[in-house]
Amino acid sequence: MREGPDALEGTGSPARYPGIARARFAQAVLASIAVFTTMDAGVVALLIEPIKHEIGLTDIQVGLINTTVYYIAYGLLCMPMGMLADRWNRTRLLTCAAALWCLGLTLMGIAQGLVGLILAKVVLGAASAITYPAALSLYSDYFPPSRRARATSTYILGQVGGQALAILVGGSGFAFIAAATASNPVFGLSPWRIMFILFAVLGLLLIPALIALKEPARQEVAHRGGGTFRELWTYRHVLTPLFAGMMFFTFASIGVVSWIAPALMRVYGQQPGDFATWLSLVQLTAGIAGVIAAGRLSEGAHRRGGRGSVMMPAALAAALCAPASGMATAPNLGLFAAGLFVFMTCSAVAMAIPVIAINFRIPNELRGLTMGLNVVLISLAGACAAPLVAAIGHALGGDQMIGRAMALTSAPFALLSALCFWSAGRLTDSASPPVVSESHTG
Repeated sequence: MREGPDALEGTGSPARYPGIARARFAQAVLASIAVFTTMDAGVVALLIEPIKHEIGLTDIQVGLINTTVYYIAYGLLCMPMGMLADRWNRTRLLTCAAALWCLGLTLMGIAQGLVGLILAKVVLGAASAITYPAALSLYSDYFPPSRRARATSTYILGQVGGQALAILVGGSGFAFIAAATASNPVFGLSPWRIMFILFAVLGLLLIPALIALKEPARQEVAHRGGGTFRELWTYRHVLTPLFAGMMFFTFASIGVVSWIAPALMRVYGQQPGDFATWLSLVQLTAGIAGVIAAGRLSEGAHRRGGRGSVMMPAALAAALCAPASGMATAPNLGLFAAGLFVFMTCSAVAMAIPVIAINFRIPNELRGLTMGLNVVLISLAGACAAPLVAAIGHALGGDQMIGRAMALTSAPFALLSALCFWSAGRLTDSASPPVVSESHTG
């Protein structure tokens, strides 16, 4: 007898998912968290210049605060926080993470020196390490497989929206506060300090919604009590090509994205004021289109071919990024913009679907650990991509060769990624241990 679309795959047993109203409420709350956390991270980067001038930081210290400290905390804590998400109540974890976000933003607003800013960024990195695995794990228990892909993609869509809002709200909000407090300072605070404190207050509004969010019963559980690395090893046939594909694609994506602005300036003679508006619009539109497409394509592939087929759209999207990565070798700006749109749209598909696939292929008690390990691996790849493009450009002849260096770096890695995603999708379900039907609220 053919299993229903919402049966627990491998058992044929009906799953006990929450009602649609409760699931949609959870989806809205989780997407709001994605918007808020991504917007916060973007605002920190946006306001780094006034922070630098008031506190008297060097460029090296700015880089340390803005990225290094945050990613060290995020990378070190993401795996243990993922394991905790596999074992404990995830809605309580998210409530704690929201409180940490508000604390970190407040610390940013009151910091008087380098040490205070570092402490704030460590707190924000820890909050992010809790948020990502716990939020993505919840989708698999609120939504059955037939609806899960599109639901999960709304978290990534929230991140895309948060990036855009960081520029809009952060930039216009800072300008408004600076003008409003020019003659009447509020408690002697600088505009950037007021911005961080206001964002902390805004974050407090999420906490009642998170408290109201009920922890769903864990579905598709193979073993009670949370998974271990030893248990995760049994899924190596699925995860090895998937993780390899994600690492290769991170190389391809960062190798292009981190050099877009320099390429526009060096190859096409553009200045930031010339491309800021249209570039942000292209990136936002492509990101939204890609995330929506990822949800629809993966759900359709799952219905037609099962769990393994979910990765096939990601393989195709990664392959399309290979020719699109040559955008900075195009003869005019219009073709550059077209190539960028294709690259960013396909990137969103290729980055989103593997996350969705984990929620299909890996049992519940291992999903947080898997997400954490994925973050660690792609962070390592991302740290190496931009310097590799620079080295290739230097070897080719200098700054003006940046377009060719982007293509020569990104295209091979995009094709390797496509091959890995195709391999992950070709593996039969028998390569993974069966998932049993068991509810566990944690």
